[in-house]
Amino acid sequence: MTIGIIGLGYVGLTLAVAAAAKGIEVYGVETNQHIKDCLKENRAHFYEPGLDNLIKRNNGKNLHVVEVFPKNVRFDAFIITVGTPLKEGGTPNFDYIRSALQGTVKDVYDGSQLIILRSTVSVGTTRNIVMPFLSKLCGKPEEEILVSMCPERTIEGKAIDELSHLPQIISGNNKESLEIAQRLFRIMTPSVVEANSLEEAELIKLYCNTYRDMTFAIGNAFCMAAQEFGVDGIAAIKNANYGYARSNIAKPGFVAGPCLEKDAYILINNMPECDSRDFILGARKFNESLIDLVVKWVESKIGAPSEEKVVALSGMAFKGQPVTSDLRGSSSVYIAERLNKKGYKLNLHDYEAIPEEMKALGLGVVYNDLHDACANARLLLVLNNHKKYAMLTDDQIFHADRGFEILDSWGVCTELHYCEDVKISTLGNMFNKGQETALRGMELTEKETGL
Repeated sequence: MTIGIIGLGYVGLTLAVAAAAKGIEVYGVETNQHIKDCLKENRAHFYEPGLDNLIKRNNGKNLHVVEVFPKNVRFDAFIITVGTPLKEGGTPNFDYIRSALQGTVKDVYDGSQLIILRSTVSVGTTRNIVMPFLSKLCGKPEEEILVSMCPERTIEGKAIDELSHLPQIISGNNKESLEIAQRLFRIMTPSVVEANSLEEAELIKLYCNTYRDMTFAIGNAFCMAAQEFGVDGIAAIKNANYGYARSNIAKPGFVAGPCLEKDAYILINNMPECDSRDFILGARKFNESLIDLVVKWVESKIGAPSEEKVVALSGMAFKGQPVTSDLRGSSSVYIAERLNKKGYKLNLHDYEAIPEEMKALGLGVVYNDLHDACANARLLLVLNNHKKYAMLTDDQIFHADRGFEILDSWGVCTELHYCEDVKISTLGNMFNKGQETALRGMELTEKETGL
């Protein structure tokens, strides 16, 4: 089987390599020079466990990186993996999809090949935008072209493993489309789930990410609610879950990344005004509010910005587990942007993110060593949950004769919590004024308690 993949970003490259490793002939179109240069060196332009080894084994064999699809190759399918960023106002931008079709497949597409949309889109996009566009492109009626929506659902840090084990969602505009999509993905994974329509497949992807977003929103809301009563929110959630199978409240933390930060907005984009829409939007907004809370915490600790008030931020990638180098959609980056705009001087550090990409943000001085990043800082913000923070000790960050505070946002700096000289806060107690203060004036009457 021979396929063409349009775009070798995170989704496209992992899919291309996983497919090539299963014996599928893959041609990947990419115009970004940096990405092409990295692939010439048999490596990805980002960190993903196991990916570089598979690139080395398949590059130039089953995996071909090209600028245009060769006309002498007969393709069974073309897969669109380009991103759908949000415009101002939170509506999805489909220009990348149109550009991918118009600029990449028009010279080799005749309507007989299956077009698979793997990008995340609003419900109805495949039928109402992509199909008419393809019909015009090849000059055939819509009922004669072959189109599938087969959404990507891998998690960064486990993409290669999940592409060979996760059930793949497929759909099609007709029987032939479904048959080709099923044949392709059964080569890659033992389980294929056939959606009842293109729209259902679009919705499944949006459900998966929005569900995670809303689940985390509950954990974050509970965490902040606990502090209103002077209780540590993280501790309360941990103890509520312990040994109790019916409670699986999410650990509080930032909900970010190139998917979770936008898929709720894509879901509600063309949804009529209704209670469900308000509920979904409210959860997304609550998760976004954590960024403002961290900025307020910084202001509460060191006051107005000045030259000597340096803040160190560690954990700039959007998550630490599973490991990724990805800065896209990172709450850490948004926090840095807010602090930088307010005038604070920033030192940036991450265990996995590519230094050149952090420098390109233009938000502060980038350090490879966390101790150096903390040298002239008043505060340290630990902003993701990388495993290395669990073994972080005071001598790795502290400098003599200087006051220093830490916001351990995920509560992962295990060793530091045992250090007597460390003044440390978490999302669970960052604004905790103590139980007596919080409960003052909250005395319940007999009527209110029902006793």
